[in-house]
Amino acid sequence: MGHPPPKETKKSCQVRTFALPIVCTLLGIVITAFITWHITRAQYEKNIGNDAPTTTSSPEDAIPASDLRLPTSVSPISYDLVIKTYLPGYNYTADSKNLTFEGQVTIKLNITKSIKKITLNSKDLNFTGERLKKSTLYVNGEQITFKVDDKQDTYEKIFFNLDKTVEPTTDAILKVFFGAPLRTDMSGLYQTTYTNSQGAVKMAAVTQMEPVYARRMVPCFDEPAYKATWTVTVIHPKGTVAVANGIEDKTEDIQEEFISSSFKTTPRMSSYLLAIFISEFEYNEATTKSGVRFRVWSRPEEKNATKYAVEAGVKCLEYYEQYYNISFPLPKQDMVALPDFSAGAMENWGLITYRENALLYDPRIYPGSQKRRVAVVIAHELAHQWFGNLVTLKWWNDLWLNEGFATLVEYLGTDEISDGNFRMREWFTMDALWTALGADSVASTHPMTFKIDKAMEVLDSFDSVTYDKGGSVLNMVRKTIGEENFNTGINHYLTRHQFDNAEASDLIRALADKLPDNVIGPKGDKLNISMFMDPWTKQLGYPLLKATRMNKTHLEVTQSRFKALQSGKEKEKYSHPIWNFKWDVPVWYQIAGSSDIEMKWMKSNEPLIIKSDKPVLLNAESNGFYRAGYTDDMWKEIIYMIKENHEQFSTQTRVRLIDDSFAEARAGLLNYSVPLQLLTYLKNEKDYMPWSATIAKIRELVDMYGTDPEKHVVYKFMIALAEKTPAKRDIDFVSKNYLDDKKFFEVNAAQIILLNDCGMGEPSCGANMVKLFNDEVNSKCDSSRILSECSQIAAPFRAEAYCQAVRNGNAETFNKVFHWYKTERNQVEKGNLMNAITCSKDIMTLKKLLLDSMKPEGSAFRLQDVATLFSKICTNDATSDSMLNFLIDRWDDMMIRLAGDHSGFHRVLSSIVGTLKTQGGLEQLRSFRNKNAKANELGLDKMEETSEVTIKWRKDNQKFVTKFIEDLTNQL
Repeated sequence: MGHPPPKETKKSCQVRTFALPIVCTLLGIVITAFITWHITRAQYEKNIGNDAPTTTSSPEDAIPASDLRLPTSVSPISYDLVIKTYLPGYNYTADSKNLTFEGQVTIKLNITKSIKKITLNSKDLNFTGERLKKSTLYVNGEQITFKVDDKQDTYEKIFFNLDKTVEPTTDAILKVFFGAPLRTDMSGLYQTTYTNSQGAVKMAAVTQMEPVYARRMVPCFDEPAYKATWTVTVIHPKGTVAVANGIEDKTEDIQEEFISSSFKTTPRMSSYLLAIFISEFEYNEATTKSGVRFRVWSRPEEKNATKYAVEAGVKCLEYYEQYYNISFPLPKQDMVALPDFSAGAMENWGLITYRENALLYDPRIYPGSQKRRVAVVIAHELAHQWFGNLVTLKWWNDLWLNEGFATLVEYLGTDEISDGNFRMREWFTMDALWTALGADSVASTHPMTFKIDKAMEVLDSFDSVTYDKGGSVLNMVRKTIGEENFNTGINHYLTRHQFDNAEASDLIRALADKLPDNVIGPKGDKLNISMFMDPWTKQLGYPLLKATRMNKTHLEVTQSRFKALQSGKEKEKYSHPIWNFKWDVPVWYQIAGSSDIEMKWMKSNEPLIIKSDKPVLLNAESNGFYRAGYTDDMWKEIIYMIKENHEQFSTQTRVRLIDDSFAEARAGLLNYSVPLQLLTYLKNEKDYMPWSATIAKIRELVDMYGTDPEKHVVYKFMIALAEKTPAKRDIDFVSKNYLDDKKFFEVNAAQIILLNDCGMGEPSCGANMVKLFNDEVNSKCDSSRILSECSQIAAPFRAEAYCQAVRNGNAETFNKVFHWYKTERNQVEKGNLMNAITCSKDIMTLKKLLLDSMKPEGSAFRLQDVATLFSKICTNDATSDSMLNFLIDRWDDMMIRLAGDHSGFHRVLSSIVGTLKTQGGLEQLRSFRNKNAKANELGLDKMEETSEVTIKWRKDNQKFVTKFIEDLTNQL
């Protein structure tokens, strides 16, 4: 899939600074659920003769994945699909078919063995008696009769049992008629609603097919290896426009109420890339230098907010044509901003779909970090048009081929979009690498390439190991073999496999084919790239490199697997890799007093010796996928050097020191005095990245305190440290300069330091935010106004000002802000207002919000936003200690609505489990899940490791850390 949904902003947890100034995730991202891309497990029974599905349970997770696979004896050559949608609110007058669709698909088949059965994937589709009567199969011109065996509920398949044996042929045509309701769970062909500027509720229909949801709209071969061409015709109400993967062919009126829009045939592509969109949306348009028509669609009210995406998209597409050295394979590219979308975006070939806040950009409302997010998501999705769409994985066990590469390349594309102002190659360290090292340090992680044994594992493969570790390992490979060699190999891979499928071994083979002899490996001869990469892709985890001084002139570096929880147990099938959790490691290092970065190979089976009589920093520039550790004496030398002159090391190196030292301390491998002493150098630091890293680690620390009042000692330390920084900390500076991309890093440093002061309770900061709210909102906006249209607060401070107003206000203030939330149409401003209402100190008010979000009908919250709401409330001290009881007491209620969005529900559960700070709470959770099979199916057991780490930290470190920070603050 494309990009994950925005990371949740937590008030006291680790952050990954990405979509907002401070974006938080626990270091133990056990399930990395924000990136399990909109995978919905809600299932429905097929009811012959009735288009209304009834709710039922999902296929048992115990079913082997092999039983859900299609036979290889039949494959599609082409599809001719006609879909008619009954979408109300336009010229179509609602009748018994309201909010449904019906279709017919003609599939040309390649039959390679003698068969008496044809199997298609299908889920929740209705094949009424009349539809079955019209369905036909012709083989070599002869009609073959069949009977249908419907196994949609169990195996998501429909079987056509033939009345005679059919021999191998490419002249077989299967035509199937079907229908179904428009879905409401953001999968298959689903409805999305919004309120226009006149206050009318409008509806659009759109698809989401990855990974296994094409079968929810059309019976097909719904596995990525079954590529075929698609010719699509959409019949839709007058007053709407239809868009699909192919460019428009012709449009004609066919009935009084309907239009038929047909589209040119696509290249061969996988079913999960099929896309259809029907709406009254409008677009802005441009054309690339190579003649590709580029459109960005939105609700009519947001049309002006698409201009940045058009500019960014064209710029990025042109860059990728040069980077890949392959022309864009389609005549057009559409991108659509959707009101309801579970993920961040989806890379459908020629028709990319996005959440609104990941595509639209309004400078009045979007801070600089949100503008960067829009650019990043656009760059990620466009990268897929080649790597993922032109060449596609054969099966989901190699998903990192798609997502890891797109993650790597998005940083190049975003740099192109921003003219280098976002410094994305540096930001990779604070973003993808940071996230990957956290996600892959827990026992419940998995290898990048892994065998899928259960159906659920297809869904679970959409995570940070796939995306961020995939990108980080590829980044390490690129640095190891050289960027030019890497790019040549990528072009070779894409050219060799274009319009086809590939496996990870094909990528490795392509890189090897183009690797010159002068690229030396750990054995001193030409690098065997397969032997190098296999341990990184086929076994979980990564190494901690520990440097020890042997004597005055030499250091020894050894490796061991890094684990956040030493007692954590990985799955049995991953616990005994042939490499025994050892790796050949390209070790980049920097010797004190030199700006040069040197590299030596560490062999998997022996230590590395480095000759130096000066201090050495491992993984300088952060290109390696590993952590670095040192003896206490060596850490003291490093801290002294960075305090004396931090700029002798790059920002990436400084971030790496901060991240590694805190991670090792949390894992019990290093005394906390080391990372905390290291932070005192920030009295001289003004760069955005090290401050982002520091705030992330301190908030992770604060989160482990839970509601314990001792955390205020940490607050005081951070406020005191920030007071001494040479970085600007001025509201006016941020407000006046946040639109200037050339000052992006300087402005964002000032912004995150200021907002962190507010989060840590610095009195003047909170008072200033309340004053902003009173001056620029209360005095200018009444309840009849849409807040985004009248608020005069600068974008970087809107969320915090609204939050502080609610936190320090009364019920009237809360009600006013909640009203603005419910009437707001801009998703980013709506996010600011959601953040605000979760800042309430009243536990009953907060629980009412949670209950509102769980309503099957009439909720104030879109399903896509519920996980964010839970995340924010879980980090509010007023409610965090009661969330486990809420989960247990309200489980059945939560299942009614929330389980319909699998990835979102995962994130809800992860947020709740993250509130557990005691062994008693953890045992209570275990008792609950042991009695609830669905809880285990949803992976609650995998989430517990984060809580185990926290509980151990509180026992082993909390008193020491509190006292040490208190003393350290007095020394600042």
